[in-house]
Amino acid sequence: MGANLAKELDKAKAQNITELDLKDKGIDELPSNIGNLDQLKKLNLSKNNLRKLPTTIGNLRNLVSLSLFQNSLKELPHELTQLTNLEALNLSINKLPSLPRGFGSFNHLYFLDLSYNRLTELTTQIGLITTLKELHLSFNKLTELPAEIGKCLDLEIFNCSNNKIELLPPEIANCNKLRLVNIVNNKIVWIPPPFGKIEKLEKIDISLNPIDKVLQPHAMRGPDVLIKYIKSDEYDQTYYKETGKPRPSTTTLSTSPPTTPPTTDEASADHPPHKHEPEETSTTSTAATSS
Repeated sequence: MGANLAKELDKAKAQNITELDLKDKGIDELPSNIGNLDQLKKLNLSKNNLRKLPTTIGNLRNLVSLSLFQNSLKELPHELTQLTNLEALNLSINKLPSLPRGFGSFNHLYFLDLSYNRLTELTTQIGLITTLKELHLSFNKLTELPAEIGKCLDLEIFNCSNNKIELLPPEIANCNKLRLVNIVNNKIVWIPPPFGKIEKLEKIDISLNPIDKVLQPHAMRGPDVLIKYIKSDEYDQTYYKETGKPRPSTTTLSTSPPTTPPTTDEASADHPPHKHEPEETSTTSTAATSS
């Protein structure tokens, strides 16, 4: 389909098309002339067979919506981070083991879906995307979360279900607009007491976690009861007594971005996927509160 697709893209350029739907077209390689469509605002490439993207994707500076849902992407070009006008980016159901350097450059992004990939860590640069309202990380291989998530002060929906996370950074509680938190099927034992200070929290799902016996009866009675208990002085005192953790004087992170982007945990964009990982089999996108 390569030659025909290249012609179709040239035609779209000539017609000054701003929305292009290439969903489920059997595309396994995207022609480099996709970069000529600098007028595009919406591009849908979901349900194809793409394994990589051309570097010219970075020329689409007017894009506000990009869907690469359900492909076979194993890496992302650094040039993708040049799409600084993006508001919605769907990368779910791919084979990504890491994110490219500079991933925090999306300063208008409010929706990011990285679920059903092979991520073993989340870059600290996530904290630079302060416009995020929805962050989906379910079905990866994450064992921890960076404290910098606490800088995403507009975050409302956070889904990191079905990972291997043992601890939640208390800094997430700085996201005072959080309404829905899904941490189903991880390795979490305790919820940090600062979560009780999230004023708009409506639901926190901690099912299928080895939660401590102190939390179990409250969790079994539903999210309202659980949230009320996490907010209580009783839980605050019990948490620090049972865990032996020092009581922090404050959990508030600076909300101003660092003067130089952090690089210590940036994974290389050309890092190969782990050979032992199974092929993805799911074909549906995850909802905000699905497990």
